[in-house]
This record gives sequence, structure tokens and C-alpha cells, in this order.
Amino acid sequence: MSSDDGKVTARGYLHEDFRLFHNTDTLGTGVGIHFHDFYKVTFVKYGTGRYMIDGKCYDIMSGDIILVGMNVPHQPLFASGELYDRYTLYISSAMIEDFDIPECHIYDLFSSSSGNVIRPRGGESDRFAGIMKRIEAENASSSYAAHLAARLCVMSFLIETGRTREDSALIVPLHLPEGDMMLDILRYVNDNLCESVSAKDTASHFDIDEQTMLNDFEGAFGCPMEEYISNRRLTKAREMIQEGTAPADACYSCGYGSYTEFAKSYQNKFGTAPRLVTQESPEQELLSDFIVE
Repeated sequence: MSSDDGKVTARGYLHEDFRLFHNTDTLGTGVGIHFHDFYKVTFVKYGTGRYMIDGKCYDIMSGDIILVGMNVPHQPLFASGELYDRYTLYISSAMIEDFDIPECHIYDLFSSSSGNVIRPRGGESDRFAGIMKRIEAENASSSYAAHLAARLCVMSFLIETGRTREDSALIVPLHLPEGDMMLDILRYVNDNLCESVSAKDTASHFDIDEQTMLNDFEGAFGCPMEEYISNRRLTKAREMIQEGTAPADACYSCGYGSYTEFAKSYQNKFGTAPRLVTQESPEQELLSDFIVE
């Protein structure tokens, strides 16, 4: 999400197990490139458009299941005036980890290397729509153990998605528009985040004027390249520190040449020094208004 000063920020911190949204409109999706501090699943009940995930573009149609990993940049591209009916499910990393077992790594579903969009065959989409409706109904219910039932339905959706991918789904191929240099540049930046990649080096690699590239990048993805690179590096470093990596090691592993620069940027973004990362969470409020995607 782009803030008023042009900076790209994570869109909210999810402190619940999950949140489900069901939106039907013809407003399109005028949002820039952004990322979330949680996992995201979109089931397209009806609509056609495109979805950019981590520099890869997919053509989307009714019945598709879109899987976006935590801290992965993405951008939905659905045109205004066309009906877009979708369920959007935000799932916390804690919930994914709770259900993770050796023979079933749920988070693998969200790996970009496996393809981010699954297209169930034939009438299988109706089954997924039914599970989403059940989650929606349990969420609104005051019946005994309704939240637990909804939680189990979320995991059922993910399990069924994994089975469909293995057994009968069509992995949706990438949309590869000719001459889309901005996507090539985005992929190049993503692949080199842990190196000392710079705008000057990137422009040189693609033999393009640096200022032209910077203008086109912001126009295409809704954020300045420098802010994009900084946010991707900082969120990656935060993940590493939360998993037990020493802050200094995370700093240099994520492409920073100076720990002082890293610590200052980290403080500005997360409101705490790198060494205090494990003490975060209660201080951060859940955003009540998630922008409809």
C-alpha cells in the first residue's frame, strides 16, 4: 500500500487466526503493489483480470484460487465496470504453523516456485465456493464452537487446494506480455535483493536511462523503487530475526552494507530496534479497514 508520502507499507498486522471478506462489485482494483504480514487466499467466484505476484503475472478467470505468501509483493488488476465477486481469506502465520506437520507443509502451497494460481477442473470450483460459504456462515454464527468450526473449514480449504493441485488442477501459466520491461526489472530486483543492487546498476543491466526507469517503475507499481527495495529487505530481515538469526547477520544477509543504516531504517519502519523484535506484537494495532482487493 502506498502512503501519502509515497512509502510502501505492509497492509495491516493480523492478530486473529484469520479474516474472511466476501466482496462483489464492479469497482475494479485500483491498488498499487503491496505486501501483507500474513498469508492470503483469494477464491474468484466470478470475474476475469490479471494478478501480479512477486514479479509474475497471471491471467485470472472465474473459479481460480490465488495464493499469496507472507511479505510477497502483489497487485490485483481487475478492470472497473466488470463484475468481480471474490472471497478473500487472510491467514496468520501462527495458524499456518499450528497445522504444519512433517507430511504436510501447508506453507508450501504459497511458494512462488509451485505457481501461485490454481484452476480447479470442471465443477470442482463449486466445492471450494461451498467451503468459503461455510466459513462465512460459521463466522456469523453464535452456535457452539463456531469459531473452531470456521477455523477447521479454513484448513479444509487449504488441504483441498493442495489435493486439487496434485490430482486434477490446471496450474495457470504465466501471462508474459511482450516487451514488458518493468516486470523484467521487478524480477531482477527481487532476485538480487540480498546483493547490493542499486537503481544505477539495474538501469545499466537493462541498458535504460536511470531516471526513465525510476519513473516507469513507480508508474507501473505504485511505489518508488528505492522504497520497494528497502521494504522488501527490511521485512526479510525481520523474518530472519524472528526465526532466531542475529540482527547483524540478518542485516548483511539482506544486502545492507552498514549496520547503522540498517538499524535506523528498521527503527523507522517497525518502531523498535532490531534486537527488540521478539518483544513486538501487542503494541501494533490491527487495522480495522483492509482495502478491498
